[in-house]
Amino acid sequence: MCKAFPFIAAVTVLVIATGIFNAFTVRELLQEDSFNFIPIIVLSEIIFIFTLINFLQTAFTDPGILQKDKEDDNDNDFHTPLFKIVVINNTTVRLKYCDTCQFYRPPRTSHCSMCNRCIENFDHHCPWVNNCVGRRNYRFFFSFLMWLSLHILLTLALTIYRVVICRPLWSDIPSLVIAVLCFIAIFPIMGLLSFHIALIKMGLTTNEQVTHKFSTSDNPYSSGCLKNYLNMFCKPKPLRYEGYKELCKTKPRLRFLKSGGKGYKLQPDDDNVSEYSLQIENTDI
Repeated sequence: MCKAFPFIAAVTVLVIATGIFNAFTVRELLQEDSFNFIPIIVLSEIIFIFTLINFLQTAFTDPGILQKDKEDDNDNDFHTPLFKIVVINNTTVRLKYCDTCQFYRPPRTSHCSMCNRCIENFDHHCPWVNNCVGRRNYRFFFSFLMWLSLHILLTLALTIYRVVICRPLWSDIPSLVIAVLCFIAIFPIMGLLSFHIALIKMGLTTNEQVTHKFSTSDNPYSSGCLKNYLNMFCKPKPLRYEGYKELCKTKPRLRFLKSGGKGYKLQPDDDNVSEYSLQIENTDI
């Protein structure tokens, strides 16, 4: 089965359902004399546009891919430790060596088996957008859930109103079908949105939450509830990485600094380049 099938299906259902809503429900509502629906309809169309834009941005934005390193002719597997240790905000974090990408995964980075790439701040792989959700597109994914929830709620309210005022009830089948679809979809969508609101508050990714990454230690990536939300919505989108080693060559000041022989601390970030996406020297700890 084509990997893009869920994505194509999701776009098709979203566009066709909204088209049916506009062709039948909206047309009938605009003919109503008892209430002026024009401002509400305009608002509904604006919400749909934002929903579609964020959906496509989530699907086509690089989520934070760290390019694979070129394989060495010499086999160094026996000389490469499986883990490295770094200290982030007084919390010890293990960095695992990725055999596929040939480097130590930076903090919060995970290898996606579907994309076969290491993704920074890996949240999850979403088949509905045919892409991973990571550091560079998580904001678009969250915004998509938010706008989609509003779109479904408003569409549901308008279709229910249209179905209720129709006499008999079955005289407007398209509106009834859209109302049923919205009623079915609103619960999982709102549930997923609520889940991610809670994740942002705790400063966690979906991957970290389901694997209980910090169940026995403090989360070093959380800056507090308010700052977590500000970081999510107000920070500029991180730069795209052209290459893992090339990044280190162009930003030589950014590196892991040895800390008392017990691990490494991260140098602060510079010029909007992630402080985590840096090559770690192969130094025994």
